Amino acid sequence: MTVRRELHSEQVERFLAQAHRTRQGVAVGEDWANGIMRVVRQDAAAHPYSSMLAWVEPLVWRAAAGAALMAVVFAGSVVAYASRQPEPVTAVWLEEFDAGPPLIEE
Repeated sequence: MTVRRELHSEQVERFLAQAHRTRQGVAVGEDWANGIMRVVRQDAAAHPYSSMLAWVEPLVWRAAAGAALMAVVFAGSVVAYASRQPEPVTAVWLEEFDAGPPLIEE
């Protein structure tokens, strides 16, 4: 099967090389560019959205903005709470969190 694929790929390569040698120059000018752009615009106008989930993208961006805003508000509330406490806030939280006995006893 590998030999057959190699022969097939050699044939394809030979055909492509022959097509490349015999091709004529493409006349690229102002009319050609305008024609291509006309086709692109018509295709874009005919198919504005190809996906049925086009509404998801704005929803995701709004949810991300809301999550970022909530994170900023939470961080601000932690800073405000920490500034009112006489002792470090982490010490208060660590007293409430009991991880159990230490693994290595000294």
